[in-house]
Amino acid sequence: MIVRHDGRTWCGSVADLRDSDVEGREVVAAIRGEDAPCRIHCPAPGPLFERVGFVRPGMGLRVRPALAAAARSRGLTVPVDSELERARAERDQFSVERGQQHRATAPTADRQELRERVAELRGRVQALEDCDRDASDERAALREAAGRLSEVETARIAAEEYREQTRATRDRRDRRMRLDDRVANLERRARSQLVERVRERYERAVFALDPTVEPFDAPPPIAALAVLRIASVGAPVVLAVDHFPTLAAAADWVGGPVVRCDG
Repeated sequence: MIVRHDGRTWCGSVADLRDSDVEGREVVAAIRGEDAPCRIHCPAPGPLFERVGFVRPGMGLRVRPALAAAARSRGLTVPVDSELERARAERDQFSVERGQQHRATAPTADRQELRERVAELRGRVQALEDCDRDASDERAALREAAGRLSEVETARIAAEEYREQTRATRDRRDRRMRLDDRVANLERRARSQLVERVRERYERAVFALDPTVEPFDAPPPIAALAVLRIASVGAPVVLAVDHFPTLAAAADWVGGPVVRCDG
């Protein structure tokens, strides 16, 4: 880790920014590669960082998801992983169409009546022409009736296509929702299994920090430090709490680089 701020540079596993005006959230931004008053060169933060990468008073923490992320950072697997991977792959194949659909208006005229009207007019035109009589009025009426029939046929086809499209989209959406539910259930099972794999190590870490608290009811900063103890840390951990005699001891505890700051 290399930290640069205000003409100073820290290289190694610890950096102490408490005598600077840099806040913890700004250090977090620098670790993420965002604009910040300081510059930090370090490995990119992973999913675990978003949960326990900034340990501070008043933080919130969902312990079990954080423990599952810590277990994953160690490369741990659980029996349900294969089923979960297949379920995710199946779910991702179902993309529900979200484009705008234009509702087709169902035809209001009677198609059969129009067909009969067209047939009748054709017959009258043919009869008049066979007698060498003027059929211009009948031909005009035939063109009008045939046009209306064509419009009705087109509207009927469009309405049927819309109904089929809507039905297919609804079926796909229902299927996707069922797959989403299945994936969510499998993710909960995987998370529970991962927590069980690291539970004892987590409890020992909590008791080492504060033997008076219940591990899964520990204050969030204590729980976060215990999670970090069993995780594989890449990006620096930002500390705004005092639980270690030295920053070197903090870095040794989390097994990775530490940036100490105020707030």
